[in-house]
Amino acid sequence: MSPDASDEVLPPNHQEFPDGSLLRVVFHNFLTYEHTCFVPTASLNMILGHNGSGKSSIICGICLACGGSPKSLGRSEKIIEYIRHGCQEGYVEVTIADEKKGPQTVRLTIRIGKAPEYKLNGAQATQSDVNELRKYYNIQIDNPCAFLAQDKVKSFSEQSSIELLKNTEKAASDDLDKKHRDLVEQRKDTMTIEEMCSTTEKTVKHLEDSRTKILPLVENYRKKLALQTKLRILQKKMACVKYEQADKEYQAELKRADEALVEYRRVENDIRKSEEVMKKLNDRLQKERAQMAELTRAANGNLVEIQDKFNKNLIGNMMEKAKMKLENAERIADEHNQEVEKTRKNIETVTEKLEEANEALVGYDDALVEYRRAEAKLSQLERENRREEDAIHAKSYELRRLEDKSREKDNETSNFMKQRYRVLQEANEDLAKAWTWCRKNRQQLKGEVYTPLIDIVLNTPESAKNLENTIGMRDRQILVCQFKEDELLVNGKHQPWSINTAVVSQNNIHRDEIHATLSSELHQAGFKDLVSNCFDAPDTLKQYLCNVSGLNRIPYGTIDESKLESITERLERLRFSVFLANGMRVRFYNLFILSYFVFFQFQATRSRYNQQKNISTQTSLRDARTWKDPVYRQPLTLKKADNTAAQEYQKLKQEFDNQTEDLREKRRNVQKERDVLKKTQLEWKSKQELQAKYRATLNTEKRRLEIIQKESFDLSKAQEEYANVEQTVMEKARAMLEKNLHNQKEYIEKYRELGRCAVFESICKLKVTKLYAKSNESREELNNLEDARRLAEDEMNAAMNKRKVAQESLKTHCELDHLNEAKMEPADKKLYSKMIELFEESNVPTQVDDLEQAITSEKTRLKVAQDSGEDGSIEHEHKLSEINSELANATSKYEKLIQNRQGVHDKLGTEIKEWKEEVEKMIERINENYIKFFDVLGCRGEVSLETPENPLDIEKYGIMIMVCFRKGENMKRLDNKVQSGGERSVATMLYLLALQQLCPVPFRCIDEINQGMDPTNERKVFDIMVGLWNGTSGSLTKTQYFLLSPKLLHGLDMRDNVNVVMVNSTLNTSHGQLYNSISKIRKTFTHLRIAE
Repeated sequence: MSPDASDEVLPPNHQEFPDGSLLRVVFHNFLTYEHTCFVPTASLNMILGHNGSGKSSIICGICLACGGSPKSLGRSEKIIEYIRHGCQEGYVEVTIADEKKGPQTVRLTIRIGKAPEYKLNGAQATQSDVNELRKYYNIQIDNPCAFLAQDKVKSFSEQSSIELLKNTEKAASDDLDKKHRDLVEQRKDTMTIEEMCSTTEKTVKHLEDSRTKILPLVENYRKKLALQTKLRILQKKMACVKYEQADKEYQAELKRADEALVEYRRVENDIRKSEEVMKKLNDRLQKERAQMAELTRAANGNLVEIQDKFNKNLIGNMMEKAKMKLENAERIADEHNQEVEKTRKNIETVTEKLEEANEALVGYDDALVEYRRAEAKLSQLERENRREEDAIHAKSYELRRLEDKSREKDNETSNFMKQRYRVLQEANEDLAKAWTWCRKNRQQLKGEVYTPLIDIVLNTPESAKNLENTIGMRDRQILVCQFKEDELLVNGKHQPWSINTAVVSQNNIHRDEIHATLSSELHQAGFKDLVSNCFDAPDTLKQYLCNVSGLNRIPYGTIDESKLESITERLERLRFSVFLANGMRVRFYNLFILSYFVFFQFQATRSRYNQQKNISTQTSLRDARTWKDPVYRQPLTLKKADNTAAQEYQKLKQEFDNQTEDLREKRRNVQKERDVLKKTQLEWKSKQELQAKYRATLNTEKRRLEIIQKESFDLSKAQEEYANVEQTVMEKARAMLEKNLHNQKEYIEKYRELGRCAVFESICKLKVTKLYAKSNESREELNNLEDARRLAEDEMNAAMNKRKVAQESLKTHCELDHLNEAKMEPADKKLYSKMIELFEESNVPTQVDDLEQAITSEKTRLKVAQDSGEDGSIEHEHKLSEINSELANATSKYEKLIQNRQGVHDKLGTEIKEWKEEVEKMIERINENYIKFFDVLGCRGEVSLETPENPLDIEKYGIMIMVCFRKGENMKRLDNKVQSGGERSVATMLYLLALQQLCPVPFRCIDEINQGMDPTNERKVFDIMVGLWNGTSGSLTKTQYFLLSPKLLHGLDMRDNVNVVMVNSTLNTSHGQLYNSISKIRKTFTHLRIAE
């Protein structure tokens, strides 16, 4: 890159460049460049330079000149801010290679206050023309796989699996991307059919419910008269049945009362006889009990004497001990023989293993001498490394001091956000808590969450007053989400606050509304701009405010009040209804629309010339309160100015990193050699330990055999002792039995007499018990009979009263006094016969419960029919017929929709299956490269298709990336909660490299992709990139590359076709103060080929 190069400079071999690659880029008053011409090569162009030197300006110029949007750069979205500071205009020009047409030149000129201007080969052109040219050469500025601007790596790695699949399809195949979008639209159509099925099903249910509601009215109309007749018959039958039952109950109760009195007298006589017999038996029982007590005392005395002279456990204990001693001696003898045999076998086995261990130790002495010699050499290298480490530590202290100084300046950037949060907290405490919760739990949300009091930036001081008079109080204190799921999570029932929320998805953002411009007609009328352009805010928030407050349709400015009528007509023609002008807020209405509104503190005027009957309302503009704080005129992020301290820090950090990496490499080499020596020494040590182990084991087993063989056991002695104990036990037992025989005979005689007395006592007790039980039973029976007698009398009286009531009911319903046909008068007999025939014809129940249930049921039906509010009529009959007809039609339509839905689902499933097979093939190709790249790093990674539970949910398919950076761990999904920033950066870069094989483009730009990587992974990733871009096959070897980086590791593999471009701020001899001497700066100029 040469600041003095002419715009006409082209590479000497520019005719050999592939079509679409860049031949030249010229910058004039663009960002950091006053006038510079950059001439790249056709292969890899590595652009190096410290932060702030202007590396990213090259990427920005290429993007904008090729028709790209400033939003894709991650910088300012206003294109005029890309003009060099202090200049009114600037341009950037790119020359594109074309073998047939010759070099194609595109120039973008940016002027303050005017729209950007494009020129194609010197002729005026539009941005659409440039986009067509870009599409012709397949230049993909908006594809992150081909054009990755600074700070876009993080956003690329944090996208969801669904977004990753969509971006991958865009990068790999337009057909796949189009087919995916078509399938999403087809899925929406199937959802429409499902909604129609649901609506038709609800219609069928509604008709069925209507039919269910009208049926009771029709039935009531048909059955009401029949119910009344049947009820009277049932009541007559009930009167007859109840009278018959009451009469039968009365006769039965009368008979039961007489029987109870007779039984009561009999039981009284039995009780008296039992008491006399019991008295005689009790007297005899007392005498027998006294005699039995005397005999028992004598027998107990003999028993105590027998127990004292006889020990029944002595014999058993002596024999048991002798037997256990003999069995123990036999067991010990067997175990001794087995132990001797086992020890001899162990000695033979250990002897064989010891001989093998001795053979393995041959050559140990020579290996020991070699080990000591190598250990001395490694110790010397380690001492040299420690001295170098001390020098690195001294440099790290200086680096930490510069880093602390830089951190102090970074803390100043958060002050504006804190001030905005205090305004939010004062306005709505709950909203402030909810916003804080969203920031702490951002990983749970699918998208961003915005609020006006935090995310709005005013462009001018007067903007505060415009927003104060256009945005309502509710809309100022609201959270706007991008997804419905986020709204449910933020403002669900489980949250302790109560706030207002809204959802504006990406599909509902209309660029023509949020970036609307004021027409020239209104500008001539005196209006300055639209309210939507007087502030900056995220697109989601701005779209919401345009939706609810119509900011994109509210102009403001200063107008001539004498032309108010013509201005109003002009605004009405453009469908504007509100404007701010001359300190007033004016709104005009159609007269009939205003008729039901009530306004306070406004002036209403009506034009006498307007034939459409329009009126307008004017209110004074309120002073700014919510937006009066100056913090709303400050941007949310502050740009850091370049300074000497930052340059010094970067330089020192680069030296520190280089020395640290060299030291680590040396120590790794030393450690590798030490590990080899240690492994060899451990092998010899293991052999020595094995030899010593077998030798010690052999000696132990031999000593053990000697000890065991010296032990001896005499089994015959134990058998003789057992025989002597048996003889002694038999003699002692014989003597004890003879002594106790006499005492037992006396004891038996006493108990014979005692048994006779006990038998007589038992007989007396049994008789007394039986008599006593019989007497108690008789008394209980007497009490029961007394209760039964009284109960029988009460029931008899109740039955008589019941019969009287039944007789009155019979008289009322049947006009009869009784049902005894023999005692009836002739008229009563005739009436009774007709009534019996009616009962038989109507099949009336004969049981009281059945009759009561039937009467209750008939009364209920009759009351429902009477209390229904409408007795039913012939109109209800006709209405029922219409409902049945409509129900049949709706049911037929529902069945056809079900069949249609199944057909659509089958077709969609087939197309999704075909699309899925193509996507899986694409992902398989990506996965092969991804696995290969991770193997180079010594890690594991794979890419697969994530399939939803319902295969028809095409919008839920995604790409899942699994990675593992440590040995012994399972692969985990790539996620910002699991992996570190450096690991995510490595995984993202390798995914982009794996994807690039599927996306051939004429040139690629990558800005600072290596930031966040550790030196080891950065070196391996660079080797992979250089290997891919400098190969002999594949689409990547024919592509032009621009790789930007603020630093690069030492010792990288630089091929001949790698073009290294150093970007520096303008250098001259006045910068000598940054160096140690003038000679050093001259040497630097000579190395960089810069003339003084």
